[in-house]
Amino acid sequence: MNIVHDKLDKVISDNRLRIKFFTFFRELDLAIFVLNNRRIIQRSLSSYPVLEQAIDWELLQYTVSNYGIHWPELDADLSLRGFLLEETMKLVAA
Repeated sequence: MNIVHDKLDKVISDNRLRIKFFTFFRELDLAIFVLNNRRIIQRSLSSYPVLEQAIDWELLQYTVSNYGIHWPELDADLSLRGFLLEETMKLVAA
């Protein structure tokens, strides 16, 4: 059951948005999250200390859910809602 809290949750729910794929380029300090609508969200890997300090194998051991992405080996989670909120804040600030 999806619970809609606000407009952003409604957009995620209505469009069935999900993180589909994750990859990273340590030498570029780059983390890439691909959504199921083909949008790409880029972040600095160093923005997430637990991810930055992880070994490559641990970073590749992720699972995706309706809510975001989880690294069981690292006990770390990032939410799709959080990514989209950051993207919205960037647009407002621009």
